[in-house]
Amino acid sequence: MTAHVPGATRPLSTGDIVSFRFPHFDGPGKKDRPCLVIHVDDATGEAVLAYGTSIFPKDRDDYSLTVMNAVNMAVANLVKPTRFLSVRHVRVKRSDQRFAPNAEGNVVIGRFPAEGIRWGQRYSKLPVKTPDEERQGIHPPKAQRSQEQRGLFGRSKPRAAMIA
Repeated sequence: MTAHVPGATRPLSTGDIVSFRFPHFDGPGKKDRPCLVIHVDDATGEAVLAYGTSIFPKDRDDYSLTVMNAVNMAVANLVKPTRFLSVRHVRVKRSDQRFAPNAEGNVVIGRFPAEGIRWGQRYSKLPVKTPDEERQGIHPPKAQRSQEQRGLFGRSKPRAAMIA
């Protein structure tokens, strides 16, 4: 499955890492960030991109893929350890202006360093959304800390190491 994107030296395919201005829940994204191509719709020529972030909790979920070791980061052409959150994704046309080409004019910055990932199977396990919903962007709410983990007035409790 591939989708040709202006600025790409070849058509996009699942597993590619692209530079993209991922939208926020309340508006457009201002930062070029690595995003993982998790699905390409041959019928429409659209690609589904998973949000990439270098700030993530240690806990993993069923919908995320993480690149952490130096060798894999080099293969993926990532500067920092990055987690791709498939549950937070957006469907885009190949001509989308939010693709952010690098100095050489290429939007593909790397490839996810894993053989044998069944991309279609992973995508099909995501919570079902219509293509129109995906075009708007899927932004699941952030997990809220339970009240038990909070201190007085809802503030975070200090960590044990910080208590004198």
